[in-house]
Amino acid sequence: MAPPARLPLVLLPALLCDEDLYRAQIDAVADLAAPQVITVAEPSLEAAARLVLRRAPERFALAGTSAGGNLALEVIAAAPSRILGLWLTGVNPGVHGDPAGARRLGDLARAGGFEKVLDELAARCIHDAGARAATALATLRAMARRAGPDVFLRQSEAVITRRDRTGVLETLDVPTLLLWGRHDQFSPPDRAAAIAARLPSAHLEVLDDCGHLPTLERPAESTAAVRAWLKRLTTRTD
Repeated sequence: MAPPARLPLVLLPALLCDEDLYRAQIDAVADLAAPQVITVAEPSLEAAARLVLRRAPERFALAGTSAGGNLALEVIAAAPSRILGLWLTGVNPGVHGDPAGARRLGDLARAGGFEKVLDELAARCIHDAGARAATALATLRAMARRAGPDVFLRQSEAVITRRDRTGVLETLDVPTLLLWGRHDQFSPPDRAAAIAARLPSAHLEVLDDCGHLPTLERPAESTAAVRAWLKRLTTRTD
C-alpha cells in the first residue's frame, strides 16, 4: 500500500526573510506535510498574491508571518476555496498603523542606511531577554542581508499600501493556528486574541519570552504547535 500523500504547505516569510525563518519546522514536519516556501517582492500585495497562487499547488495549507501573514490574507481573499488550513504569526489584518514611520525606513534604505534599517527592525523583532535571542538575531540579519535593500523597498511598499483584510477572517472555516510571541512589539497578543474571536476554528498559542518571530526565538515550542495544527488538518482532509 502506498503511503498517504503529505499535505501541501505553503509558507510565506516575514519582511526580508526567507526559508531559514521556518528551517526548524520544515525539517520537523516532513512526515506530515510537503512544505514550499514562496518568497516574493512585488510592489503590491495583490500582485504578490497572484504570483503565490501561480506557484502554489491547487489546494494547500497556508502559513504567513508578519508581512507574510498580510500576503496570506490577500491570497485567501483571491482564492478562498484553495485554502485547506491557515497558520498566522504576528500579523495585523488591518491597514498599516504607521505608514509614515515605514516610509522613513524606506528613505533611510535609499540613502545607503540599510544596516541602520536592519538595526531598528531587529531590535523590535527579537525579544532580547529570550534564551535564543542571539541566535535568532543572527539568523534574521543573515536573511535580511541576503534579501538586500531593493527587496526591502518593494516588500515594504506592498505592506504599507495593503487593504484592510479583517473581513476575510469572517469567511474562513478551516483549522487555524495563531502562533504569537508574548512580547511581540509589532502585533501584541491582544491582536491575536481579536483574530481568534472571529475564527471559531482557531487555536491561539502565545509563547512566553518571545517576540515577533517565534519560529526563530522558540523553535521547539513553535514546531510542537505546528505539528498539532497539521494533525488537525490531516484528520479533517482524510
